[in-house]
Amino acid sequence: MEVLTKSCTRCKEVKLLDAATFPLHNKTKSGFDSWCRVCRNEYRNANCRGVYRNAITDETLADLKLTVKQCVICGAEGKLVVDHDHATGRVRGMLCNHCNRGLGHFRDDPTLLEFAAQYLYASCDSPKWEEYVNSEPSNAEMLRGGDPV
Repeated sequence: MEVLTKSCTRCKEVKLLDAATFPLHNKTKSGFDSWCRVCRNEYRNANCRGVYRNAITDETLADLKLTVKQCVICGAEGKLVVDHDHATGRVRGMLCNHCNRGLGHFRDDPTLLEFAAQYLYASCDSPKWEEYVNSEPSNAEMLRGGDPV
């Protein structure tokens, strides 16, 4: 029986070709990732921590991940991700994937989010629309181009 091997394209070591050594990857001809499991894990760990390296200490980040159990926006529990300001790199909090992606799709722009809220309130004849329009300060009026009260 022939032992199959593969060279990791990152560390260049020839290793045993099996699922324990190379992660499965359905887009490659061999069915295995081009990087070995060790290289893939090192890369992911370094990149995950690297995003926040200058903004927060590893201990504070670990503490945040351990203590916050609900999304700061919607309150969902479960797997949370660390949200950060893309301009400053500052960590803002823990969010569920939906809220984190939502902020990203709105390019972290509060004005766009406000317009989206107005759109939703107005388009579905929400009973809360009047409450929203009459809230202080009148964000709806400000966004329509009027002066704040």
